[in-house]
Formats: sequence, structure tokens, C-alpha cells
Amino acid sequence: MKRREVIQKLAYTVPASLAFPSLLAACEPEIPPTPVYDGNVIIIGAGAAGLYAAQQFLDKNISVQILEATDRFGGRVRLQDEYFDFPMEEGADWIYGDNNLWHRIVTGSGANIIQYPETSRYMLDGAIKTADDLANDVDFLTAMNFINDIPNYNGPDLTIKNAVFSANLPTRVQHIVDAITANSRGTSFESISIKGVADGERLWNDGEGRFFAANLSLANILNGAFSQVIPHIKLNTPVVQVDYTDSEKIRLTDASGGTHECTILIITVPINVIKRGDINFAPNLPINTTAALDRIGMDKGYKVMLGFYVNFWGQEVGMIYTNGTAPEYYAPGMGRSLNDENRVLSALIMGTQAEALTGKTDDEIVQQLLGELDALYNGQASQQFDESSTYVINWGDRDYFNGVKSYPMVSGTGAAEAYATPINNRIFFAGEATALNGNYGTVQGALESSERVVKEVLEVIL
Repeated sequence: MKRREVIQKLAYTVPASLAFPSLLAACEPEIPPTPVYDGNVIIIGAGAAGLYAAQQFLDKNISVQILEATDRFGGRVRLQDEYFDFPMEEGADWIYGDNNLWHRIVTGSGANIIQYPETSRYMLDGAIKTADDLANDVDFLTAMNFINDIPNYNGPDLTIKNAVFSANLPTRVQHIVDAITANSRGTSFESISIKGVADGERLWNDGEGRFFAANLSLANILNGAFSQVIPHIKLNTPVVQVDYTDSEKIRLTDASGGTHECTILIITVPINVIKRGDINFAPNLPINTTAALDRIGMDKGYKVMLGFYVNFWGQEVGMIYTNGTAPEYYAPGMGRSLNDENRVLSALIMGTQAEALTGKTDDEIVQQLLGELDALYNGQASQQFDESSTYVINWGDRDYFNGVKSYPMVSGTGAAEAYATPINNRIFFAGEATALNGNYGTVQGALESSERVVKEVLEVIL
């Protein structure tokens, strides 16, 4: 399967001998030669897009600095190393496809790569069932055919939920479509565009499979790959104002009142930071830019790691799709945890399901999930629950993120291209929301956007 439909002892440090710079140089796109440039570049945001863009500028001997709002670099690639016996990722953890730059960076890091099994379980009629159990279930087969046929969709621009209604899919299987097509993309099927998903699937050309890095965290892989960039990052520096009224200099003000000047500015922050008005622009952003942002979605979302003393759902099980609070679960420790114990389930709760948890404490959310798992697994979830290996991450409430990842909304065709359009050849945009080849919402998409934006900047400099 492609992308979303479609690991060893623990090591939290990157071997010093890794030759990341040569790997990145080998993967760079063809870009024009760079003349001597007496200006400078500032990048807002030290996620994957900002790091890779900065690396490319340094390779061209162009002065660059990254201003990062938080206390660490990596963006939505973050390691949670306090609760687990393997590199648990708080945010991005999948490597989608085996034919792209991100996959090459991870494999070049020395990490053991494990392809995640596509062995799924489905909650239907209040019970967990295998695909073999459902081999003669007409409703289930119809739902899976609907999902698999999305890349061929050429109808009107509808939400996937409305497309499901139009296809007369029975209610009992609609949650499976929601989980596979929307929840895995950071939202729910009431919000995401079937045309946008279809367009993305048709553009996807990054290979097959879905992978984990077994013995290294993705955060540490980024650290090794972009070690030359780290001295150029200024942490805890949230930008609150961008003044580009001066035709010669762009002036930035941070939350502490500090000022920074540049001739070229690249913005890589999550789109909700811009949409919420956390950065004030003078003059205001062009209407085409703001209108494009209104057509790109980014919702609240939770990742809840649930630890257990024993695995009761099946060592071979990859994904579990339910009709409960968490539309999907997966086992992040499969092939990665010490002694292959595989006793952690990650619950992904996105979009409207995440909104429904507003006001609940972390403990209330955990207890709600345990109760639903108990109903599916004869009370084993509560009996085997290990609180010491349980952790709740709410990306919607995290400052400087305010959501999970971008997704295409209805009427969003061309929105990413419009948002990525430079302003006066001085302000440029990168990040996963500006990925143009079906990679939105992924680390690969962020890296891809960096290749594009650096080429744009170099063409302007020339």
C-alpha cells in the first residue's frame, strides 16, 4: 500500500563517524551556481524544512541563521525518552516510502530500518476481527474498495464523509474509512477533501512501504544529518513581528524585544502559527497568501502511548481500527523495544474526535481509552495497564504548533502552490504544508519543500 494506507538494542546517540554531509550533498537537487552574496538569510523555524534549507545555504557559503521558538530543534520530530525502552517519537515516526530523501537520510544514519507490517484488525459490530474474518462481509469489502479506489476519484470536490454518503456506504463500516483515509492524515473525514487526497495519491512518487528506525530516534538522526547547522540556530526566540516595508532590509522582532535583520526571509513554521496571527506582518500578508491558508487544514490531535505489562492484542498486529475515541492504534515498539516485548499501543486521535476531548485531563483520556479497549479485549487492558509507560501528547495545545499536520480541504486545489508563492522575491515559504508532490503532512514533504525554496532563493540572488 502507498504512504499512510499502506527496529535491536536502544541507542539514543548518533555515532560520530556518520558521513551525513556527503549524503546530503549527493541528494541535493541541481541548482544554479551561487555568486558572492553580501546579503543574509533568516529562517523562522528549526524543523526539518528549516534545517535542510540552512544546510543548503551553508554549502553555498551564504550567511544563514535559524530563529526557533522552542527550546529544541526538530519541529514535530521529537523524542520522548523518559517513559520507554525504545526511541518513542512524540510526533512524526513513520518513514513513508523507500525512494525519497528522508528514507536515504535515515538509512544513511546507521539506523536499522524495519518495514511496519500491514496486518490490521478491525472493530465491527463491537468485536475485533481480522481481514480473513471479514472476507465475506460485503459491507467491509465495499468500504475497502472505496478506500483503494480513491486515487481514481474524478468526481466533485467533496469531503470524504460526503463522498461516503454518496456511495451509500453502510454506517457500520464508515469508521474504518474515516480512520484509514482521514485520521491517519491528522483530521477526520468530515473535513478532508477526497479530491485533495486523490490528487496527492496520484502525485506520490516516493516509493512503497512504511518504515520505522529501530535503534535511533528520528530526532537524533536529524541531529547527525544537520550537525553543521546547529551553531546557526537561536533557540527560544519566537518571532512576533515581520516588517518588510523597507525595500532593503526585513526586520524581525522576537518575543523578548530582540531585533534581527535579513535580506531574505524563509518561513517554515506550522501553518496554524500564521493562521492564528502569532506573527504580525507589516504590511499585511497578501490576500492570495491568506486565502490559500484558509484552504489548507490543520487540526488538533493526540498521540496517547499506553503501556501494558503484556501484549494482549497480538504480537503480529500492526494497526487496530475502532469505532471509539481513538480511530486507530498501532504498536510503536514492534521490533524496536528491548527483548522484543512490544507492549505499548499508541492511540491516534485527530480532528473532531480530538475536539471532543477538550477539557478532559490526561488521566480521564487514558481511562476512557482503557475502558473501550476492555470492551474489545475482555477487560485485559485495565488488568495489564502499566501507568509508568503511559504518556499523553496533545499537539493542539502545544505553543508554536497548535495542531498536527496539514491536510487538503474542500476547494483546496492549488492552495499549497499559492501559499508557497514568494512575496516580492524577499519572503519565501517552506514546510510540509507547501509540499507539492503529494507529500503534505510528512517529513519528506518538509525536506522536499526545502529543495524548492532554496532553488527559488538562489534564482533571485542570481
